[in-house]
Amino acid sequence: MKLEWMGHASFLLTAADGTTVLTDPYDDSVGIAMHRVSADLVTISHEHHDHNYTDMLDGQPLIVHEMGAVQVGSVKAWAVRSWHDDVQGAMRGPNSIWIFEAEGLKVVHMGDQGCMPEKEVMQAISDADVMMIPVGGTYTVDAEGAKHIVEAAKPRCVIPMHFKTAHCGYDIAGVEPFLAAMGAGHVQPMKTLETDAACAPVVLMACRGEMR
Repeated sequence: MKLEWMGHASFLLTAADGTTVLTDPYDDSVGIAMHRVSADLVTISHEHHDHNYTDMLDGQPLIVHEMGAVQVGSVKAWAVRSWHDDVQGAMRGPNSIWIFEAEGLKVVHMGDQGCMPEKEVMQAISDADVMMIPVGGTYTVDAEGAKHIVEAAKPRCVIPMHFKTAHCGYDIAGVEPFLAAMGAGHVQPMKTLETDAACAPVVLMACRGEMR
C-alpha cells in the first residue's frame, strides 16, 4: 500500500489493486492548497471545513460522512465514534476514527482526536500497521496526548499529522514536540510511504512537502 500526505490531515491511500482512498480533504482556509484529486472512496472524520471539503474532488467517489462500514475494491473501511475534545464532544463535537483494511494491513486514521480514546475505541484501533495521528494540540491532542495514545495502541508505524507547517495558519504546534516526546530525533522526513505486511515495527514518518 502507498500512502501519500496531501497536507494537514489528508492522505491518499493506494492499494495494490489500484483502489484509492482520500481522507479528510480540506479547504484553502488552512493556508495550504488542496489540489484537485480523484479517489474511489473519500472518508470524512467530522464536519469541519478543514476535514470535509469535497468541492475539489474529481470523478464520482463514494463519500462517507457517517458511521458504518463500506468496501470499495480491495479496501474495507469502517469508523468508530470518538470525540473532538476531552469533554465528550461538548466543545467540538464527535470525531470518527476511520479504520482501513487491505493487503493484510490495518491502517487507522485518527481524524481530529481530542482525548484519550475510551476502552472500546482503543480495542478497535490497537495493533494497527499504520496510524495517522494529530499532534498539534489546541484543537486535537498535543504531543504528549498523541504519545500516550501511541503507547497504548501500539501501532507499528506512526505518521504525525495536523501540525503547524510553513503555510498552515492555524495556532497549533509543529511536529517537533511530538518527535521529541517520542525520542525520534533522527526521523527522515518524507511525503510518501510504501508499506506491506512485512513492515518493520515502530517506524515513525514525519510528513514533508506541503502543497501551496
